[in-house]
Amino acid sequence: MFAEFVLAFAIVAVCVVIHIAGMASLTALLLRRRSQILQNPRLIRSSLLLIIVFGIVILLHLTQTIIWAAFYYSRNLFASFETSLYFSLKTYTTIGYGDILLPERWRLLGGIEGLSGVLLCVSQQRSSSRS
Repeated sequence: MFAEFVLAFAIVAVCVVIHIAGMASLTALLLRRRSQILQNPRLIRSSLLLIIVFGIVILLHLTQTIIWAAFYYSRNLFASFETSLYFSLKTYTTIGYGDILLPERWRLLGGIEGLSGVLLCVSQQRSSSRS
């Protein structure tokens, strides 16, 4: 069980680094363009900007679920990558239907992935509300 936890926390660390790098880059880009954005605050431009930001944030989270799915698939924990990704997405988002489960030896990883997904979403919400 210890080895599984070490692997899970290594994946969490990679996901955190990706998330921080992505959000820091997005924030830096928006701050560089702040005056340009504020000079022309039309509804359509603002809406497009929000759609782009939202899309980038979703891509960051999707990247993290793909990393988890790749791990599950590389360990043959699921029969296909699609099943691995499905499990990862529902676990990361804490939907957790329960229709597909990890093998008993690995089942604690699902909880760690869910916890990391919640924390990364909450940390993102906190950092966005401070801006």
